Amino acid sequence: MSTNSQQGRSLDPDELLLRTDWSSVEHCCPNIAPATPVILRQLLDNDAGKQGAALRDLQQAVTHSNTFYSATAPAAAFVAAILGHPRTLAEVTDQRPWDAADFGEEPRFLLRVGLLNWLASAAWDANEESPDGYEADIEAFRALRPTLYDAIQPFLTDDELKIRDAALAAVLPLLASPELAHQAEGLRDDVWALAAGSAPYRERAIDTLASWGEDITPFQQYRHTPADVHAHAEGFADDPSF
Repeated sequence: MSTNSQQGRSLDPDELLLRTDWSSVEHCCPNIAPATPVILRQLLDNDAGKQGAALRDLQQAVTHSNTFYSATAPAAAFVAAILGHPRTLAEVTDQRPWDAADFGEEPRFLLRVGLLNWLASAAWDANEESPDGYEADIEAFRALRPTLYDAIQPFLTDDELKIRDAALAAVLPLLASPELAHQAEGLRDDVWALAAGSAPYRERAIDTLASWGEDITPFQQYRHTPADVHAHAEGFADDPSF
């Protein structure tokens, strides 16, 4: 069992949701996709099928086309808060049923990994010089970076390798926050190991090492390969079809 699988047991998702006035924020597709609190609540549903669909909605509505909306930051805060919930250890797929029928079923993955990947994708996007979205929505997410780091950090030593790797890939973009820059040194060896590993996190690890001034010559052959730019919940989804 994952080291942190019990830490979220005492969380009350409804109480977390009450911290936000959801009527005052929106995602990309209010007339098509479920409302953000509905998506978030279903992440902890007893039905893994509904959980996977909620993850897909999170990717395609709350950060559609790598864009920040007024619902993005509060949704990210909720996701960070539930990372330790036992139901995030469910094996899910974010694949649409008709895609599975047409192209075959993709391997399932732990919802916790999918949620970490979603947070990572948003955090990398927030570090772009000119991210898509209103400045206030982007800044609201950037302001969350220390909170997100605190939520993700325990999973850097998780028993499950896939969770450890996803957690490390998720904290790397957060180090752009001045309050977190000092954390980089303690992660250096782990980032080298991630860079030497396989997709989907290798590319981000190599880019991070390069930004730290490290010699990435041994990894040049791995840069910008198709396998490295795709990961579940990394935000590279097709246009939504809810």
